[in-house]
Amino acid sequence: MDSRYKHPSLPEAEKTLSFILDIVSEGIWDWNAETGEVKRSPGWYRMLGYDVHSLEENVMTWEDAIHPEDYPAVMAHFENYIQGKTDQYQIQYRCKKADGSYLWIEDSGKIVERDDSGQVKRMIGAHTDIHKAKTAQQELEQKNLILASDNANLEKVIQKRTLELEHLNHELEEKIKLAEYGARHDPLTGLYNRRCFEEKLEAEINRAKRYSQPMSVVLLDIDDFKLINDDFGHSAGDQILKALALFLNEHTREYDLIARWGGEEFIIIMPNTNLQQAFDKAERLRLGIENQTLMDQAKITCSFGVTEYKSTDTYDQIFQRTDKALYQAKHLNRNNVQIA
Repeated sequence: MDSRYKHPSLPEAEKTLSFILDIVSEGIWDWNAETGEVKRSPGWYRMLGYDVHSLEENVMTWEDAIHPEDYPAVMAHFENYIQGKTDQYQIQYRCKKADGSYLWIEDSGKIVERDDSGQVKRMIGAHTDIHKAKTAQQELEQKNLILASDNANLEKVIQKRTLELEHLNHELEEKIKLAEYGARHDPLTGLYNRRCFEEKLEAEINRAKRYSQPMSVVLLDIDDFKLINDDFGHSAGDQILKALALFLNEHTREYDLIARWGGEEFIIIMPNTNLQQAFDKAERLRLGIENQTLMDQAKITCSFGVTEYKSTDTYDQIFQRTDKALYQAKHLNRNNVQIA
């Protein structure tokens, strides 16, 4: 006769499941596609060196942890699976740990629920630590290359060359980082520049489409900035721009994207944020700026234009709507928030 292990009540079953998830070393994850929420087991955090439940429970936490070199392949594999082009989700890639290093993991998952139209509602999976096996395999491959040579001194030569190359690569990486930073950031405020922001917006549009999540854009402009420059000088104006950039960084979420749009204009992408939420956030920023003294006794105000991404939008259409809303705010005596 078939005998199964049963619990007397649902709370007891959930208690047992909680114990199991706390014990297993694999990182169990549970994605609710309708809300965008991702629940992760304690083992997932411990595997990557984070405090348990210290990160936000959404897909952006996962995507941000993927090594940049592995990201395109992981996203392609994931999208092929949820679109039904492949019948299995299983892929190996590197995940960023709390200390900044990367850990090789194997990610396996399964869709457990779809809606009537076939859209994914829920998917459950696990991250397994394969770092030792993966690095051992890579080391073995490297050693086999060395052993294939007849030259007895080849290994020493390689070691020497490796150290030299590591040193040169480090110098080259630093130069590349500086060049990339300069190409993507505004030199005065340190925020993203317009060119980089357009790339970020296109990526966020794709993310909003992929997960059917809202996304809003906020454009703001310092009121009467010319008068500030005339009264205090251009150097003082630059100090105000830097102070405003710092204020925006401190009063937005970590995954909100801020750029200097040009002159005294700034623009913000707010992922997973609908139009009303974006309006409320813009209003809080407006009031905060109005009540701040950014430099000596100088006070400023800002006008805001807000719009929400629609599934048929191009980024040109988004910019046109935010610019129109900002123009309305300026026309209505400035220092207010308008929605396109």
